[in-house]
Amino acid sequence: MEFENSTQDGVTVIAVGGRLDGVGAPEVEAHCLSLIEEGVVRMILNLSGVDYISSAGLRSLLVVAKAIKSADGELLLCELTPMVRQVMEISGFDQILAVAPDCKAALKMMV
Repeated sequence: MEFENSTQDGVTVIAVGGRLDGVGAPEVEAHCLSLIEEGVVRMILNLSGVDYISSAGLRSLLVVAKAIKSADGELLLCELTPMVRQVMEISGFDQILAVAPDCKAALKMMV
């Protein structure tokens, strides 16, 4: 998995690259949870570099969302690839997790 963290307007944006599967999902989960432990409570996951997501990936996103909610924070997903968007819609996760079309929209939703 590849991660590129940046901060914009007090929001941590994490560009994720790779596959959110049984191997990659735990890496994303651990990366995000460590940031939450460091005090990050406003997070955007840019998934434009994710070309595959499995049930393990969905589970990890849910774990991160619950952890950030417990810290009175907010998580948004943005720039989903067509495959990831389709899995999110079929599984109903697009109704559970907030999704924005792009990072600019996600940042506006955070303010």
